[in-house]
Amino acid sequence: MKIIKNTSLFQTKKLNSLFCHVHSQLAKDEGRLPHWKSLKIQVMDKVKGRHASGCAYVGKVYSRGEPDMWCSYNVETTLERMAQLFAHELMHSYGYRHSQFRSKPLEPHHIEEINKKFNKDDFYKSNVTKVKAQRKKPKRNYYKACMDLSARYSWLHFYIKSPGYQHDMNIEVTDERLDFEHFYDDWLAYTDETWTWCQAYNFANVLIKGNLQKHKTENYTVGMNSDWEE
Repeated sequence: MKIIKNTSLFQTKKLNSLFCHVHSQLAKDEGRLPHWKSLKIQVMDKVKGRHASGCAYVGKVYSRGEPDMWCSYNVETTLERMAQLFAHELMHSYGYRHSQFRSKPLEPHHIEEINKKFNKDDFYKSNVTKVKAQRKKPKRNYYKACMDLSARYSWLHFYIKSPGYQHDMNIEVTDERLDFEHFYDDWLAYTDETWTWCQAYNFANVLIKGNLQKHKTENYTVGMNSDWEE
């Protein structure tokens, strides 16, 4: 086995040791992989989506210089996830398809053995701290964002119902220019889906565009709030 390309944030030498160890664990039941010596692996850095993903040819390798297996790891991928992903792709290389083996081939005692033998902190390349800082995004305060929208648009109103329907909280987001009672049944389909401030913020932006209200009121001719004043 050889890692022919590694653009992840983990050291090739450490990954190589982990992969060899996982292979030795599986080999106790599956036997040594027939093409282990010629198996070529590419390890990549996973920036978006799941913490880890991969793919491999089923039951064979190719003689050309391209990889036979691909593994992508996020900077936050746990040691267990790294090992299980490689074991999963290795099972494909043995010739198994998804219906023929567990998604996570390693047993709990395998993971315990790996955690005793390896320390994930030792796997990182020297530039990992800088990369982590660059990727860390501040969490948006959606409650404040909703209040800012409410202050900007005088007709936009947020009403918290607690406890809500099926959730700890429902947030009714309404256009006060409309008669809410007139559209109550229609509006429930939307407000029952706004039980976080993020969802409320997204629906508020739908109302700000105005297409929904225009459709419901037949171009602002029915269902208007007669008491509304700008």
